[in-house]
Amino acid sequence: MYNTLRLFVLLSLLLISSCKNYFKNDYIDNSPTSGKLKLYYDEGLQHHIENHIYTFESFYPNAHILPIQTSENEAVQALYNDSCKAIVISRMLNDAEQKAFASKKYIPKYSAVAKSGVALITNINTQIDKLNYEQVIDLLTKPFICKDSISNDTKLSVLIDKKNSAVMHYLLDSVLKGKPFSANCNVLNSSIESINFVAKNKNTIAFIDFAWLSDEDDSLNKVNKLFIKFIPISKANSSTFELPNQSSFKLNTYPFTRTIYVYRNTDDFSLAKGFETFVAGPKGQNTFLKQGLLPTHQQERQITVMPK
Repeated sequence: MYNTLRLFVLLSLLLISSCKNYFKNDYIDNSPTSGKLKLYYDEGLQHHIENHIYTFESFYPNAHILPIQTSENEAVQALYNDSCKAIVISRMLNDAEQKAFASKKYIPKYSAVAKSGVALITNINTQIDKLNYEQVIDLLTKPFICKDSISNDTKLSVLIDKKNSAVMHYLLDSVLKGKPFSANCNVLNSSIESINFVAKNKNTIAFIDFAWLSDEDDSLNKVNKLFIKFIPISKANSSTFELPNQSSFKLNTYPFTRTIYVYRNTDDFSLAKGFETFVAGPKGQNTFLKQGLLPTHQQERQITVMPK
């Protein structure tokens, strides 16, 4: 009897010890709803990422996500270097990045989760109500003049949200096609700094991620909505001017629409996959919808008309 009891105790201790060793690193040994995850994301998505993490952790208290704000390129580099297991960026991997990952014998899995865009904002007193696509290029590449309320010429200055930001790279790569910014363009330290500057100074146009001001209930939006306005933009060779919003993203009529992606380099039984599934699922998609972005997967609403 004594020997049997001693054997049982020894086996129990070994089992407990082996379990502790198995879960030695929560960043590696995790599940879709528990463990730890480093998540790199672009600055422009801050409000949305923080809200998704808060909601996810509320549902799954054993999951702990560490958000790391950075640029898109640095986020991709972190995923490539295995410094994190998941990133959220507003573009797909380019050819060079895909080849780099392929050299390591894998391509990260991803889900498209929402649509945002690059927005142009200005002070409410700036005498400009719309810009066509060609004028936006002129605005970025040479001095740009508009007329004030008494037809005097007014030179507009330009603000780019942040050096090496997603907005900056999008403008250089997709809008200017490699052309440089003019000396009239200035780069600040953050999107919030650009928003605050425009709110206090007219005749300046700032390029920011629409995600910063998409949520009408957010404090940043409430503080500045009486001082700034969005500038409607037309597509190339079009006479239709659109504001950035869920409708223009859905119809693809806003020229600077961008898709948000969650990328991961883990298998399916991981916290990175769990978070990706949550953001791409009904709860995450509804969160985007409430915060003013366009979810990529919208639930169908069935309406039954009852006969009288």
